[in-house]
Amino acid sequence: MARRKKAGPKYRKVTLSLPKSTYYILLGIAQGDEKKLNKLIRGIIEDKFAESTVEELQMYIMKPEKEHKEEVEETEEAEQTPAE
Repeated sequence: MARRKKAGPKYRKVTLSLPKSTYYILLGIAQGDEKKLNKLIRGIIEDKFAESTVEELQMYIMKPEKEHKEEVEETEEAEQTPAE
């Protein structure tokens, strides 16, 4: 017996918070149409997702302090190596 698909939308809704300037730039590109704006944003996200690795995407949610500490540790190691 085959299972039927669940009723309802095929996609999940996501709410984004954008700076006003970015919103108005994208809305201008979409010629003031909300449907075109949603399609534009979806296309941008899908392109970025297709071109990025998991590690690159995880960097967006990491705290910048960790990255800074890693850079400091790398520079300290580089400074210690020539001294030996």
